Amino acid sequence: MQRTMQMVVLAVVALAVIGLGYQMIYNPIGLLTRVLFIAGFVAVIFFLYRLYLAKRFGTPIMPKRQGPSRSQLKKAKRTSTVKKATPSRGPNFFKATNGTSAVKKKAPYPKSAIKKRADHNFTVIEGKKNKKKNRALF
Repeated sequence: MQRTMQMVVLAVVALAVIGLGYQMIYNPIGLLTRVLFIAGFVAVIFFLYRLYLAKRFGTPIMPKRQGPSRSQLKKAKRTSTVKKATPSRGPNFFKATNGTSAVKKKAPYPKSAIKKRADHNFTVIEGKKNKKKNRALF
């Protein structure tokens, strides 16, 4: 069944390519008018759909998109795991290296393990937790 559907789709695509080539050679103006008519029809349907959504939800017909919203930026900042690498301004920042590259000492624990975990906003729902459900009723 799968193989026959593939063959049918392939045959339809092949006939479409042959017909498009024939139209391009023998009737290019007719092909152009047909393509413009289809594009115009799709544009009208799209505009009516946007108008319907604008009336239903009270949004503008063509909204302006100039970047992410504030809530999206806050969420991205909250969920971002990549931190910017900034040079440390500690006491050794201004010392000369005497022409050799400085060797950094490794911390005994990675910073991600030391970092305090954020509290979660879980809510406890009161009730009888140990009550057995009667599975015969389900």
